Amino acid sequence: MFKIILKREFLDQLISPKSLIVAMLCLILVPTTLILNHANYQNAFREYDSSPKNAEDSTTIFRAPSALSTFGIGLENALPKTVTFSKYQIDAQGTQAQNEILSNINGKIDFVAITSFLLGLFAIIYGATMICSEKEQGMLKLVFANPVKRSTVIAAKFLAGISVLAIPLAMSYILGLLLLMLVGFPLFEAENLSRILAILALSLLYLAAFFSLGLLISTQTQRTSIALLASFFVWIFLAFILPKTSEPIAGLVRPIKSEEAMRANRAQVRNQIEKEKGRVLAPLMNKYFPQGQGKSNWPAYIKERGPIAREYEEHLDEALQKFDAQHEKEKNVRRLLSLNIARLSPASVYTQAALNFCHTGVADLDNFSRSLQTHYIQLYQTVFRYEFKDTFESEDGKSSRQMAGSSFPGGKIDNPKYRCRFLAFEETLRATIPDIILLVLFNLIFFAGAYYSFTRYDVR
Repeated sequence: MFKIILKREFLDQLISPKSLIVAMLCLILVPTTLILNHANYQNAFREYDSSPKNAEDSTTIFRAPSALSTFGIGLENALPKTVTFSKYQIDAQGTQAQNEILSNINGKIDFVAITSFLLGLFAIIYGATMICSEKEQGMLKLVFANPVKRSTVIAAKFLAGISVLAIPLAMSYILGLLLLMLVGFPLFEAENLSRILAILALSLLYLAAFFSLGLLISTQTQRTSIALLASFFVWIFLAFILPKTSEPIAGLVRPIKSEEAMRANRAQVRNQIEKEKGRVLAPLMNKYFPQGQGKSNWPAYIKERGPIAREYEEHLDEALQKFDAQHEKEKNVRRLLSLNIARLSPASVYTQAALNFCHTGVADLDNFSRSLQTHYIQLYQTVFRYEFKDTFESEDGKSSRQMAGSSFPGGKIDNPKYRCRFLAFEETLRATIPDIILLVLFNLIFFAGAYYSFTRYDVR
C-alpha cells in the first residue's frame, strides 16, 4: 500500500506546475550563478597571483581567494586582500566589497543564497499546500475511504515532495559542475569535491526541514489560502527577520565599544607610555644629539638607550596585547551570541554551515585571524622588537623631536614567511557539526509535529 500511495503522490507532484517552476528555476539560476561567480574568483586569483608576495623585507601579506567562493561568497569579499604589519599595529586593506557598490546595495547571489531564500520559499509553500488543498478538493476523504494508515500517507507525501525538490536541484548542481570543469574549475584538487558534495547534502537537508515545516503548517490549517499566507510569513521571519536582527539584539545584550573608540583608547595608552619613555631618554638625546653644537653619536645612543627603553617597550607591547585581547574577547562573545540567536532559524544554520565548507564562513574567518596574529608575533620577534621611535617633548609641550631607527645587531633581516592554509575538511566538519545536528533536529521536530497533527486532522 505504501508503494502505491508513494507512486501516486510522486506522479501527482511531478506533473504539477509547481514542479515545473522549481525545475526551470534550478536549471537556469544554479549553473548561471556558478559560472558567473567562478569568473569573479578567477579575476580575484589573477590579482592575487600577480601580487609581489615574495618581495624581500616586506611586512605586507596577500590573502589567497577561495575557489569554493564560487558556491558561496559569504565573507570572501569582506575580508581584506592585503594586510600590512607594523610595530603594535595590523592594518587590513583593499576589501573587494568596497568596489562593488551595486552588489552591496542589491545583495549578492550564489548557490547558497538561491537555496536558502528561493528554494527554501518553494519548499515551505510546497509543503503547506499538500494536505489542505487535497482536503478542499475532497481527495483526502477518498484516500481514507480505503484501509490506509495516516502514517503511511504523511510519509509518502513527505518522500514524494522532497524528491520533487531534490531531483531538479541535483540535476542543476551536476550541470553546473560540468560547466565549471569546462572553464577550468579545480574540482578534484584540495578536497574540493568532498566539500561540494557536503554543500549539496546540506542543501537537501535544509530543504527537507522547510518542507517538513510546510507540512506542519498544512496540517494546522483547513484552507489553502490561509496555509499559503501563514507559510509566507513564517518564511519571512525565519529567512530574513531572525537572521538580520540577531546582531542588533546581541549588541543590546552585550554592548561593546565601537572600533573608533577602541582605536582612540589604544592610541591614548600608547602615547602615554611613549611619553614616559621619552622623558626618561631625554638626557641621552641631549647628550648625544646636542642642538646647535657638537656632533651626534648615533651608535652610542643606540647602545645606551637599549636597556633603558626595553622596559617601556615591553610594557607597551604587553599593555597593547592585553588591550587587544580584551576587545577581541568581547567581540567574540557578542558574535557567538549573535550566531546562536540566528541559529534559531534553519536558514541561518544552513547558511553558516554551507559557507564553512566554501571556506568563506566564520570558521575560516577565525582561522585567518589566528594566522595574522601568529605572523605578527613572528615579525615582532625578528623585526619589530629592534625598531624604535623615540619622541621627546619640550618642557612647555609646544615642540617635540623624534629619533627613529633600528637596533638590529647587524646583517640581513630575514622576514618570516606568512603561512595561512585553508582549513582541512575534517577541521571544517568539526566546526560545522553543531549546525548539522541542528538541521537534523529541525527535520525531526517539524516532521514529528506534522505527523502528530495529521493523525488528528479532520479530513471531512
